[in-house]
Amino acid sequence: MTRKSFCSVGDRGRSYVRLSVLWLASLGLGLVTGCSETSLTVSHVDQEPFTVYQQLARLDVTSDRLFQVIAAQSDAAGYSRLLEAQSALSTPLTLTETERIEQSFVHSLKVMLVDLAPTNFWEQHLAEYYGARLSGEEAQSLLAGYGAESISPSSKLQDLRESFTRDRLPELLPIVRARSQIYQTPSQAMEPTLLPGDHVIVHQVAYQAAEPQQGDVVVYRYPDENGKRFLHRVIGLPGDQIAIRDQVVYVNGEALSEPYARHSDRSSMAGHVRDHLPPITVPLESYFLLGDNREESLDSRFLGPINKQHVLGRVLFIYWSVNPDTHAPRWERLNQLVR
Repeated sequence: MTRKSFCSVGDRGRSYVRLSVLWLASLGLGLVTGCSETSLTVSHVDQEPFTVYQQLARLDVTSDRLFQVIAAQSDAAGYSRLLEAQSALSTPLTLTETERIEQSFVHSLKVMLVDLAPTNFWEQHLAEYYGARLSGEEAQSLLAGYGAESISPSSKLQDLRESFTRDRLPELLPIVRARSQIYQTPSQAMEPTLLPGDHVIVHQVAYQAAEPQQGDVVVYRYPDENGKRFLHRVIGLPGDQIAIRDQVVYVNGEALSEPYARHSDRSSMAGHVRDHLPPITVPLESYFLLGDNREESLDSRFLGPINKQHVLGRVLFIYWSVNPDTHAPRWERLNQLVR
């Protein structure tokens, strides 16, 4: 039986942005605390012109042009070297492999900065920035010609995107960054879904306005295990009746289809909760969690249902993976969604 533990991983010029974005995704760095999502107030512009600024900002966000500027100013090469050093790879990275890591880095940035940002977060702040620097007529003209607008350095909008990245990104990064965390999988408890050496991004606020669903892979802290973090799959929801008979999981009397589950030992242990669990009802605000690798997982069969207050977030995808035995990268696992 393997216990689960996790290791988390005044100048506002271009160099500061590069350092900030590298910090955003670096392994082993903690979260910035004390950040809150603040509402947008734009008292210096009229409501009607501000609508134009919102439309302009929305196009910049949905077309990924704002993100392209952020990614271009990030230190993807430095991040690649950081991963190479921290992973103690068996052989130095080739140029092609470095480029693959950089691509994964940019993908990770997009997930953390865009996909996991609060609703309309970048649109609101970008619209505020445009509203302070463009007249209504200028904004309307840029909006009308947006389809043909060039992203070259001579473009008016491109200049504004770059100045927004320099001026506002350092103060906005901590707010968005606090919504996600990175973890390294150290054990076999979630094989084959997650392997030892997989590095994953976790959505920390996934369940602030929603409830965990059956099949979600979550990170949680078990209160009687010295604060250790575990990573398992949601099997039972509040009020569900869970039972296990001969290694088959039953939810509310129905056998659960589990294509993700692995059994390394098919010999059923009579009378042992590993393979035979009498029916239990999941309490309110709690969840029944199991590792996919059933014979190598310490989970709700032994720990009991887990209260929602101890769930830390939902695992989204793998951004880096290294075989801990050979120290060779598992290139085929990069940017895989966790299902």
